Amino acid sequence: MRSPSRVRLALAGLASLLVVACGDDPATESPDAGTPDVELVADADSGDVDASDAGDDADADPLDALPERPWPLEERGHFRPGYSYTKISYLPRGDGEEEREIFISIWYPTLDSEGRPARYLNSINAPGVLREPAPAIDEEEPAPLMVFSHGNGSFSVQSYFFAEYLTSHGYVVIAPDHKGNTFGDTGGAVRLESTVYRPQDVSAILDWVEALPEDHALYGKISPSKIAISGHSLGGFTTLANTGATLDMEAVTTGCADDTISDRICEIFENDENAIFDEGFLDARFKASIPMTPAGAEVYVPGTSAIEIPTLMWTAGRDLTLPNEREGDPLWEAMEGVQHRRIDIANGGHFTFSNLCELLGGAVDDFQEDGCSATNMGYEEAYLVINAYSMAFLRLHLDGDTTYEAMLNGEDPLSDQLIFDRHE
Repeated sequence: MRSPSRVRLALAGLASLLVVACGDDPATESPDAGTPDVELVADADSGDVDASDAGDDADADPLDALPERPWPLEERGHFRPGYSYTKISYLPRGDGEEEREIFISIWYPTLDSEGRPARYLNSINAPGVLREPAPAIDEEEPAPLMVFSHGNGSFSVQSYFFAEYLTSHGYVVIAPDHKGNTFGDTGGAVRLESTVYRPQDVSAILDWVEALPEDHALYGKISPSKIAISGHSLGGFTTLANTGATLDMEAVTTGCADDTISDRICEIFENDENAIFDEGFLDARFKASIPMTPAGAEVYVPGTSAIEIPTLMWTAGRDLTLPNEREGDPLWEAMEGVQHRRIDIANGGHFTFSNLCELLGGAVDDFQEDGCSATNMGYEEAYLVINAYSMAFLRLHLDGDTTYEAMLNGEDPLSDQLIFDRHE
């Protein structure tokens, strides 16, 4: 885990941005609360198909006008991303069995070319993204679902490059604001007491999808069998939990008492909820997993050996927050099975897997040091490789398309900074 000082420094620039641009706590307000626009993101490459291109036949299905799929991995797909933001509630284990409310961001494919522009966190313009347009999903071929879990002290939209890309290729992406662990909750400090609820938030999203009412725009349009999970940093910890990594609570208790496990990790297990961790958080509805620079080696080794669903683990050779030798390497080495793969970005850092280098990398020294410097992989190249290889992995394991095996094995790599590994 990161030190408290590193977290506060790393997010200081983000705090300033949100205070100036938003005024209110973005974790509790709608993203469209009428606050001033802040020009932060370059215009997206639309490459989209306008619904009007379907021809003059009013009865023609605009989906029929799209190019035949699958579409090239190295480019955005032909859908526009639609975006909405709502609140859901559920009854978690723990917390005195009190109802827990969380906000969720939802991206979904659309062919609408006009409408209300979307903004993230009340302040970040999202070129090419519309707020609550009509979904373009064939109910006979419902969309795959990706659930994304943000890092410590962050937000649901922290890696919108990934969400928008997946949506442009036909995915629905849902990301929670993990209550108690957003920047609005922590102010940038490392506060991990909500860790017991993070994986439950994720499962609650799947429950919410299954219970959508018939009048909801996405009712019947999300596949119940093509469901994946991803997460960054502490979101990677969450991803491992939801896909079956186990905790040896007796060993954790002993390690915390003997000071062989860091105080920061031991704080997770100080709230009389160890029985919940011991029960675990496996959600069998997930069929593929993509943790990005995950945390948790101190407690999830050797427990990652219990993960059975195909997992693509992303790590970064110059990650200062969660260095490979302390986190990525032991987590990976404990995994078992040929279905698992790892891609390391040799010159990547911790923030390579978020939009923070694009938004604030030049203004915050700590970001510069950990993924956003001129010697790190540039964010545009990083987006390309993360998106393309993640999609190849999803097409292999959700769609059963084995033509992506060679790419995932490292043949003709998209960058010479990628290191490929696979368990035998």
